[in-house]
Amino acid sequence: MKRLIKAAAVAAATLLASNASALEVGVPAPDFTAPSTQGEIVLSQLLEKGPVILAYYYADFTSG
Repeated sequence: MKRLIKAAAVAAATLLASNASALEVGVPAPDFTAPSTQGEIVLSQLLEKGPVILAYYYADFTSG
């Protein structure tokens, strides 16, 4: 679970840094590849195993 949360944080940061537009509630997230501590992850591969929750912790790794 921690691995998934970390991967989701990296994915969210990647999406926010790109020219991606905001998603509406209920719209599926676009497929993406992101680095993780376990190698690269691909959203579509994770979805094959079941539901995925993407979370973004904007204050992670900060001193505050």
